[in-house]
Amino acid sequence: MKELAAPALLVVPFTYPDYPAGDVKRQIDRSLEVLRTAGFSVHATPAVLTPADVAPVLARLRAAECDAIVALVVSWVEPPLFVATLRPFFSAGTPILLWSHTIYYEQGVGLTLGALPAAGVLRETLEEMEANFAFVYGMPDDPALMPAIRTFARAAAARRALANARIGLLGYASMGMYTATIDHTQLRRQVGPEIDHLDQYEVVVRYEKIEDAAVEAPLAAAESWQCGERVSRDDLRKAFRMAVALCSLAEERAWDALTVKCQYELSRTFGLAPCLPLSILGDEMVVSCEGDLPLVVSQLLLHALTGEPTSYGDLHNVTATHILLGACGFAPLGYAAARPIIEKHTALYEGLLNSSPYRPGPVTLARLGARRGRFKLHFAAGQAELPPPFHEVGCPTYPFVNVALDGDPAAFMQQVPSQHYAIAYGDVRAELRALCQLLDIEAIET
Repeated sequence: MKELAAPALLVVPFTYPDYPAGDVKRQIDRSLEVLRTAGFSVHATPAVLTPADVAPVLARLRAAECDAIVALVVSWVEPPLFVATLRPFFSAGTPILLWSHTIYYEQGVGLTLGALPAAGVLRETLEEMEANFAFVYGMPDDPALMPAIRTFARAAAARRALANARIGLLGYASMGMYTATIDHTQLRRQVGPEIDHLDQYEVVVRYEKIEDAAVEAPLAAAESWQCGERVSRDDLRKAFRMAVALCSLAEERAWDALTVKCQYELSRTFGLAPCLPLSILGDEMVVSCEGDLPLVVSQLLLHALTGEPTSYGDLHNVTATHILLGACGFAPLGYAAARPIIEKHTALYEGLLNSSPYRPGPVTLARLGARRGRFKLHFAAGQAELPPPFHEVGCPTYPFVNVALDGDPAAFMQQVPSQHYAIAYGDVRAELRALCQLLDIEAIET
C-alpha cells in the first residue's frame, strides 16, 4: 500500500499592528518551524494585520490546495479581519484549526501579546458561523500541543482522501442484509466516496480470460504458506486468477476499495468463493465481501487514518472482557500471526479460504451505520489476542481474533449497527473522534 502523504497545512497568521514586529515575527517563525519539524507539509500566507492584507491573503487561500487551514493567532486580532479572511471557507466546510498562543517567558517573566483573549472571541465566532473547526492553544514548544494538532491534521487529511475516493461494488448486499445497504447520495454528499457499481459477472468474464501462465509467477508466494492437505495447486491457481481479475478491475476503474457480493453467485453457483483472492489483495488495497457498503466505508475510514491494510470480522462471541470476531474466510494475509494457513471450504461454500489467526497487537474496531437518516460511527479499541479453538459447524477454522476491549463489551453490544466490524491495527480513536466532527457524523465510542 502507498504510504500516507504528510498532511498539508496552510497557515494563516493573524496579529495586530501595535505589537513589536520583531516579537510577532519570532512567534510566527517558531510556529511554522515546529509544524515542519513534526512532519507536516506546511505553507504559509503573509500575516493579516490590517484590512489591506485581507484580499491578497484570501487570493492565496483560494488558489491553494490543502487538507486544513491553520488560523494562527499570535496576538490580539481584530475579529472582523479574521472573519473577512476565512468566511468563504466556513460554508465550504473546510477544516480550520484555530491555534492560539498563550504567554511566553523572558528572564522568568511571563509576557503576552493578547492572543488567548482574541481566541476567546474567535472560537465562539467560528461556532456561531458554523465553521468546521477545532481549537487548540499553547506556545509552539508546549509538549501537549503537537499531539492535538497531529490528531486534527490526520483527520483533515483523511477527510480530503475520502472526498476523492472511489469504491467498487460488485453485486449488492448478500443474503438480504438490510444493514449492508447505504444511501448513495448521502454518502457522496457527507462522507465523500463515490460508489462504482458493476455486476459480479464482470469478475467471471475477466477470470475466464486469464491464462494459467499469467499466474505462475504470483503462485510462488504460496510456497511459504501452510496449505491444508485438501488444497491443490489447481485450487491455488484459481484463487490467483480471481485475484488478478479483481485487481485489473480495480486498476482500470481507479478504485480505492472494493467489496464483492460473494453469496451465493460466486461461492456456490460459480463454485469459487473470493475469500482467498480478497485475502491476497487485502495487503495492497481496502477490500471486503458480501457487498456490505457501510463496512467497506468503515474500512476506508480506518485506512485513511492509518495508511495500513484493514480487515473485518463478524461478531461471534462476547464475554465480560472480550469480543471474538472473524469473517468466513477473509483477512489480509499480512494479518496472520505466523505463516498464512490456507484451507479448503468443506461446507456452505466452494473454494479456498484463509484460516490464519490474527497476530496480537492493539486494534481499533469501527462500523458505520445510520440512525434516522444520519450517519453514526460506532468504534472501540482493545488488544488483539490469539483466539481459542473455534470454527463454524462443518467448516474449517476461519481467520479469527479475540479482542480484549478497553471498554465494556456489554456496552459495546448495545450499540452495534450490524454484525460486520472493520478492524485496523493501532489505536486511532482520537482521530476517529476528530474525523466524525469534521464529517458531522455521530460518534459513538464504547
